[in-house]
Amino acid sequence: MHALLRQAKDRLHAIEDHLTVRTQIAAAMAAMSIVLVGTLAAGAALISYRNTAALIESNLTQIASSTSGRLDRFMATRQQEIKLFAELQPMQGLWQGDPAALRSALESLQRIFSDFAWIGFADVDGKVIAATGGLLQGKSVAARPWFKQGLESVAIGDVHEALLLASLLTQRANNEPLRFVDIAVPVHDAGGKLLGVLGGHLDWNWASNLIRDVEANDGNTESQLSILSKGGMVLVGPHKETVRYGGDELTGILKARNGTFRETTDGRQMLTAFHVGNGYRDYQGLNWIVTASQPASVALAAAISSAQAILAIGGVIALIALSLAMVVSRRIAAPIIAITQEADRIGRAQGPTMLARQSGSVEVVQLSRALRSLLRRIGLAEERTKEAELRATENAMQLQEDMLKLRQLADTDFMTGLMNRRSFLAVADDAVAFCRRYKRNLATLMIDIDHFKKINDTHGHAAGDDAIKRVAEIVGQSIRTTDKAARFGGEEFVVLLREIDPETAVLLADRIRTSIESATVRHGNIVIPITVSVGLALFDENDRDVQDVIERADQGLYVAKKTGRNRTFLMPATDERAARAA
Repeated sequence: MHALLRQAKDRLHAIEDHLTVRTQIAAAMAAMSIVLVGTLAAGAALISYRNTAALIESNLTQIASSTSGRLDRFMATRQQEIKLFAELQPMQGLWQGDPAALRSALESLQRIFSDFAWIGFADVDGKVIAATGGLLQGKSVAARPWFKQGLESVAIGDVHEALLLASLLTQRANNEPLRFVDIAVPVHDAGGKLLGVLGGHLDWNWASNLIRDVEANDGNTESQLSILSKGGMVLVGPHKETVRYGGDELTGILKARNGTFRETTDGRQMLTAFHVGNGYRDYQGLNWIVTASQPASVALAAAISSAQAILAIGGVIALIALSLAMVVSRRIAAPIIAITQEADRIGRAQGPTMLARQSGSVEVVQLSRALRSLLRRIGLAEERTKEAELRATENAMQLQEDMLKLRQLADTDFMTGLMNRRSFLAVADDAVAFCRRYKRNLATLMIDIDHFKKINDTHGHAAGDDAIKRVAEIVGQSIRTTDKAARFGGEEFVVLLREIDPETAVLLADRIRTSIESATVRHGNIVIPITVSVGLALFDENDRDVQDVIERADQGLYVAKKTGRNRTFLMPATDERAARAA
C-alpha cells in the first residue's frame, strides 16, 4: 500500500512538472473557490435553518405561554370575584338572614358572571342554605373537598365531572359530561366568626372556547392546543381524558416549566411547545400544562426553503468563481515567468543562501535551477563568515555568563543564597555614609538560632543545615526589597534595615522572631522546632562606621540570650550593660 501511494505521488509530481503555473493556479483557485463557497453556503444554510427553527419554536412557546397566562388570569379574576362578593358589606345581613333573599343575590351574581354554572352558600355544617336555581338547597355538601378546604381558606379545585349536579343541570347537545372547576371562600361575620362557605362551580367549557379562539387566530399554521392536568391527562384538546405524558417525561415538563421538544402523534412528527401555569396574583395556580403543537413539515417548511435558497446562491457564486480563477491565474503567472528570466542575472552580493530543489511546474523548475547556479558561487564564503560570527558570539556569551557566575559566587553565601560577610559590609558602609549625610535612620539585627549545637548533636549536621536554610528563607521573605540580609557564619545572621524608625524596627524584628518560632524544620520524618534570639541596634551619629552598629546589635543579642532566649532586645547607644558586655 505504501509503495502504491509513493508511486501515485511521484506520478502526480511528474504531471505537475509538465503543467504551466497558470494552469495549476487556475485549478487550485477553482478548487479552493468551490470548497470555500460550498462550505460557506452549507454553513449559512445550516445557520438559517437553525435560526428559523428557533424562531418557530419561540413562536409556539409564546402561544403556549400566552394561553397559559390567559387561563391563570381568568381563574384569578373568578377567584377574586367570589372573594369580593363574600366580603361585601351589604351581604353581611343576608348570610344568616332570609334564604330567599340570599338566593336572589346569588342569582344576580351568576347573571353578571355567566361562567359560573352554580353558586351556593353552605353553613359550617355543610348544609346548603341558598343556591342559584335552588339546586342542592337543603342538601349537605360536607363531604365535598371544596367545602372542606373552603372552611380554612380560599380554595381552588382541579377540573372534575359534576357529581351532585349532574342530574340537575341541563346536559349539552353533544352529551359531553359537565366538568367544573370549584372555587370556595370562607364567609365570616363582622366579628370574624366563621358562618360558612361560599362556593362556585365554573363551567369548564370556557377553557375549550379559549383554545378554539387561539387556534382560529394562529395564522394558518395548523397549531393544535391542549390543556393537561398536572397528572398529564388531557383536559382540552385531541384525545381528551387520556394520559398524554407520564413518568419521567411528565416530571421533566413540570420541572422545566416551559420549553419545546419533538414527538410523534398519530404517525406525524410534531413540534411541541409547553408552558406550566404559574398562577396570577393571589391565584396560586393548578399547574395546568398548556401545549402548542404544529406538524414539523409545516413548522420547518420555511427553514428548509431558506436553506435551499442559500445553497442555490452558493452554487451560482461557485460558477462565477471558476470564471474569475481563469482570469486571475493568467495575471499571477506573468510575474513568475518574468522572475525566471531575470533570476540568472541576480548580483553575486552577500546575503542569499542555497535553495532546495523546487518542482511543481515548468516555470518553477527553471527558476530553481537558475537560482541554485547563482547561490553556489557565493554559498561557501557566506557559510564561513557565519560560522566565524557564530563562534565569536558564543564565546562572548560564555564569557559573560562565566563572569556573572563568578560575581554571584563572590557575593553570596553558598548554603542560604543570602549575602556573605564581605558583600554585606560593603553595602552596609555605603548605607551608613548615606544615613550620616542625609540624617536618615538605619538599624541592624543580629539573629542567632537558639540551642543550635543541640540540634546538630541530636539530629546531625544535615538537620542543622536545614535549620539554617529555613531561618534564611523566613528572614529573606520578611524584609523589604531595600533591606539587606547576610549570613555572618554558622547560625548567625545580620539584617540591615534602611529608612526605619525605632518602633517599626522592633516590630519587624519581633515579627521575624515569631515567624521563625511558628515555623518548623523537617528533616526526613523528623520535625524540629526552632527559635531565635534577636539583638537590635539603631544607628547613632557617634557611631564611627557600621561595625559599631553591628557590635551594639551583637551586644543586644548577648542580652537576649542571657535573659531567656527566643526574644528581641534593643540595645541603646548609651547602655551600661553594653559597656559591661564589651
